[in-house]
Amino acid sequence: MKSKVNFKEIIVKGICLLYIMLFVYAAVSKLMDFENFQTQLGQSPLLSPFADYVSVGVISIEFSIAILLSIPKLRYFALWGAVALMILFTTYIVIILNFSSFVPCSCGGILEKLGWTAHLIFNTVFVVLGIVAILLKSLTNRILIRLSILMLLSISSITGLFLFSEDIMQKENPFIRRFPQGTAAKVAGIDLKNISYYVAGTEKEKIYLANRLAPLQILEIGSDLKSKRQYTIQLDREDFKFRAVEVRVSAPYFYVFDGTVPVIYRGLISDWKAKVISEKKKYFSDIVFMNTQQLAFRTQKPYTGENILGIANNYASPKIKYNPQVLQKQLDGIFDTDGTLQYSAALHKLIFTYYYRNQYIVTDENLVVAYRANTIDTTTKAKLKVVKMKESGDIKLGAPPYMVNRHTTVRNNLLFVNSLLRGKYEGNDVWKHATVVDLYDILKQTYVLSFYVYDEEGFRMKNFFAGDSAMYIISGHYLLKYGYGERIQSKFHS
Repeated sequence: MKSKVNFKEIIVKGICLLYIMLFVYAAVSKLMDFENFQTQLGQSPLLSPFADYVSVGVISIEFSIAILLSIPKLRYFALWGAVALMILFTTYIVIILNFSSFVPCSCGGILEKLGWTAHLIFNTVFVVLGIVAILLKSLTNRILIRLSILMLLSISSITGLFLFSEDIMQKENPFIRRFPQGTAAKVAGIDLKNISYYVAGTEKEKIYLANRLAPLQILEIGSDLKSKRQYTIQLDREDFKFRAVEVRVSAPYFYVFDGTVPVIYRGLISDWKAKVISEKKKYFSDIVFMNTQQLAFRTQKPYTGENILGIANNYASPKIKYNPQVLQKQLDGIFDTDGTLQYSAALHKLIFTYYYRNQYIVTDENLVVAYRANTIDTTTKAKLKVVKMKESGDIKLGAPPYMVNRHTTVRNNLLFVNSLLRGKYEGNDVWKHATVVDLYDILKQTYVLSFYVYDEEGFRMKNFFAGDSAMYIISGHYLLKYGYGERIQSKFHS
């Protein structure tokens, strides 16, 4: 009997030691990089308004529980506190991953190196270990009821914080959208069995999908979403240290590039063999190919890191030209001028749409601004909290960004914008299961209409591409085809 008790005590002591090591290490790590820890909390949709208090409170609680766990007489009560804290952390991660529109960086010592899913598994293991220790040390038969109450209180507190906190991504703006009949509707869909695909481009009756996990693999799908063919891109050189290779199709050519490496490949979609056409010229964060000899790109100014647009003529020996007047700085010139770059081949126009304010800019192929126009919401100034780290000098967002326009795509004279802001009279129930797309006529500089793209088996739209007769959408591991109704077809410039 005595050996059995000793065995239980050894298990409890072992679990307590693991908790002590975890909390001390995590607290010391946060304390040593306190400014960065506080900034990461400021990015949280749940904790942003309380970052100052939570940053101090979490460190204090972790240290306190670690001390109490080392005192035999207080160990049992400390275990309850440890389990409660880990349940709070675990619930927080579940909400961030499943219900938040913004996923911030993870934080805290060794856990900062983990992804959110691994972080969730790690926390769950410690919750189970803590419960096991409590059960082994408990002397009452009602322990399961008490544990259930503890879990319920912990989960409820974080859930309540999520529901009532100032989540700036959810604010309503006083503008009204038009949702007429006959705009766009799903006409076909296909299960790709893979969530890493994105639309690289279209050509007549074909859609080309690229894969972020297998960047040289191309999946060709017929416009009816039934026929499929797989291709492998062959590069004439592979001596570059790529990080995030991307593929764009602009028939009859395709392009392979990675903005962190100053090299661009081009080839024909008839054989999928690509050769280097530009090397060691310029790093870029976004790029569009206007024709066989001209491209436009976004890069950063030396020293300041501010965004700037440029064009290059003749890929082999490019003549690069910048126009620093296109993007207009409001706060830092980095985050506040971030956005999407598109090109309308039919109009020979470049369109840049800001992420964080209600404006898009139309220029000619030489980056001469034709005009600046507004999206229909009311966010004229980027709502960002930008902080500069004292030690590293890095510039980061100190709170969740108030994003206005997330994705864009262009076809002819129509600009499709995926907006994240709910307009007046738009029900919250619809927004839980659909994504809105706003349509603008860049010739008339007017808002045209809006339509919803509904979640596919719980998956939200994450990538879309406007073709000649339909819009192609990636939702999770599904490719969807939304056909244009008469309302949209009649708005195309002939």
